[in-house]
Amino acid sequence: MKRNQLLSSLSRLTMTSDDEDGDNEGDPTSSFKNLNALEIAAIADAKRFLSQHIVQKIITAIWSGDIVFWDSLSVHSTKKVRFYNPRTADPFSRLRVPKYLKSWEVLFFCIFLALYYAVLIVRDESRITIPEVILFLWIAAFFYDELSEWLDAGSIFYATDIWNLFDMIMIAIGFTFAILRIIGIVQNKPDLNDLAFDILALEALFMIPRIFSILSLSPAWGTLIPCLKEMGKDFFKYMVLVVVVYCGFLTTFSLVGRNVFAFKSMAWILTKIFYGSAPIGFEIMNQIDPFFGPPLMIIFITLSSFLLMGSLTGMLSNSFSRVITHAKEEYLYVYSVYVLEASTSNRLTHFFPPFNLLALVLFRPWRLFFTADEKFRAGRIMLLKATHWPIVGIIKLYEMYRKPGALEDEFAGFKGPSRSSRRNGRHAIAQKRSASNVGRQTLSPRGRANGQSIEMREDDVDAPTAMEVQLTELNRKIDQLTAAIMAIQEKQASGNDSGSSSTGATPA
Repeated sequence: MKRNQLLSSLSRLTMTSDDEDGDNEGDPTSSFKNLNALEIAAIADAKRFLSQHIVQKIITAIWSGDIVFWDSLSVHSTKKVRFYNPRTADPFSRLRVPKYLKSWEVLFFCIFLALYYAVLIVRDESRITIPEVILFLWIAAFFYDELSEWLDAGSIFYATDIWNLFDMIMIAIGFTFAILRIIGIVQNKPDLNDLAFDILALEALFMIPRIFSILSLSPAWGTLIPCLKEMGKDFFKYMVLVVVVYCGFLTTFSLVGRNVFAFKSMAWILTKIFYGSAPIGFEIMNQIDPFFGPPLMIIFITLSSFLLMGSLTGMLSNSFSRVITHAKEEYLYVYSVYVLEASTSNRLTHFFPPFNLLALVLFRPWRLFFTADEKFRAGRIMLLKATHWPIVGIIKLYEMYRKPGALEDEFAGFKGPSRSSRRNGRHAIAQKRSASNVGRQTLSPRGRANGQSIEMREDDVDAPTAMEVQLTELNRKIDQLTAAIMAIQEKQASGNDSGSSSTGATPA
């Protein structure tokens, strides 16, 4: 009974609603129709909600594969939240675990980087080499995988992860390189070939950070990334004011000194001054105009070097402080988005890139002429098993030989209560209560009386607030109430048993 209630709660959090609404045109919530509660919380920046202990237990269980959405791989399989049972689950269902998806993603980008270096170091402009052909296939597989992810997650949730912006830029650079490279080879234009390789060189600006995006799982890096994101937003907002001021002074200086400096030359001089080369302005202010040049240049240097740059530095510092103050919530938000993004797909068969190109070539053309049925699904399942069995074998070996007890203590509550008799009910409840209290602050009666310090978790650095103390007291009362209810149930059960036994002993 308790297990069914927990599964029902997880379903409401992690599964989407199947209710259909015929008219969604005027519904402002229609964009969130296919999203579950956790995904909506990520889109709405509900960081405090996502940082709650029970929510993080669910997300971490999804990350590690203790909670799965697919436990079988057949034509009749449906997506449903459930606990993972290694004895009954299909081994190929482990391909959907976010932890393994992200591990393959890192390997995919490492091979991508190796192909990138192989193409640029050789740089054969006369013909397309074998590494280039493989690189083209890698870019195509990367694009198809991102397109599938965007269609599964939706544009709103897809845009939540900042790394998806890196992915789109990498794909755009890759396609630009491929198009220019092919045109340059076909039309024998060395200039286009040079331009293609120069554009491909830009790929490293985004690929190398993308490889190390796995560091977002670390609390230190997972906090810095939101800081940089917020600072970047404030920076671009502030640059609007800078551009307005810059354009005003550029227009004035260009018109006043048009007999001495061209517009392009004046624009470059003011740019140098803005970035700190103030002595250049003092040297040319009399050349611009003996009367208006000096006062205008002094005003511009003062604004750019002191007022604008000082205000920008202070604003960015405030942005950093605002985010770092809630470092734990920011990290858990990044971690939650990282996990939820890998578990949003509603497809039964998910092919890792570049194997997804095989599914695209073999099955997608037939969908244009025939409707999708069980035969298509069975064919995709067969192809998935034929191409991914080595990966599944490595996963099973890892799960077989990994150290036992690594996460069992923290997430033992997700294994579900074991079947026991009514006599052991109180013991089971006590175990569940203790499992739910793992990592939670506790306050002893002596500590409350004497104002002593409270036991804290390792990741907590602040003193407990009044609300936290009240929650701790409430948890203690809930424990007492649970024990009292169990005692009443045991008394009722014993009374029913004695009544039934006495009835059975009475002669007919």
